[in-house]
Amino acid sequence: MNNYTAATVEGFVTHEPIMRKTKNGKVLCLFSVAINHYSAPDTPPRVSYLDVETWERFADVCAKHVSKGKRVMVMGSLRQDRWEGKDGKMQSKIIMVGREIRFLDSGRVEKETEMKASDRL
Repeated sequence: MNNYTAATVEGFVTHEPIMRKTKNGKVLCLFSVAINHYSAPDTPPRVSYLDVETWERFADVCAKHVSKGKRVMVMGSLRQDRWEGKDGKMQSKIIMVGREIRFLDSGRVEKETEMKASDRL
């Protein structure tokens, strides 16, 4: 039985999207989102960075419309990648698999622009 994960994050894109193709020829788009965590009015926020990946036709759409500095809301699921580092120690990272994205402008949806993976298939 599969478990269900759902996540929504809102933040600023930290770098231009990177397009790749897997060995199997699937298209992948990678970008990161900076998420600010405010704790007190006069203190700077703590920032978390989350890597986002999108696949196939949705990856093509994200590569065209996502850019550094844009404020976005990404909806999708979380996945943990694990690998053995060069030092022999196990490493891990939580990645968001984006399925829907909204482009935000000062808290409002920019021109009601919303894209979903299912809309592009």
